[in-house]
Amino acid sequence: MMTDHSEKPTPTLAAAKRRRADLHHALVDVEVAISGPAAGRMPQWAAEVLKRLAILRDNLNEHIEAAERPGGLYDEIINLAPHLSGKTRRLREEHPVLRDRTAELLERLESRPIRHEQDLHDTREGVQRLLTNIVHHRQLGADLVWEAYNLDIGGHES
Repeated sequence: MMTDHSEKPTPTLAAAKRRRADLHHALVDVEVAISGPAAGRMPQWAAEVLKRLAILRDNLNEHIEAAERPGGLYDEIINLAPHLSGKTRRLREEHPVLRDRTAELLERLESRPIRHEQDLHDTREGVQRLLTNIVHHRQLGADLVWEAYNLDIGGHES
């Protein structure tokens, strides 16, 4: 187990850090899109949100695949610190929920135009809940990595 912050991260952990930064940027881009003006331009607003959500979905799927694949981040963590298997299980269990909620929001934006203030409000609320859930998942992941490697993989990536 890594205990010194100066030690070089494993290739799996280095890749996780890069994906974490990509996911962070995708989250910020979605938040910027949903916070943009929609009055009088709901079709354009919805198209931008849809585009940003699709990128977020892709980044989330890459995160899930890399974390869960055989020999991926979760396997590496369990090999280093078997006592963390419960925490990795919890994170694995969150993945389908995050994936499904993202897919639902994308389908909603693709199939139903935003025509009224209530549609706009409901869409923004749904996306904000998704972002909150993903941010919370990232926080738990950062804690897990810290416990396994004693290494900070970053909260704010630039």
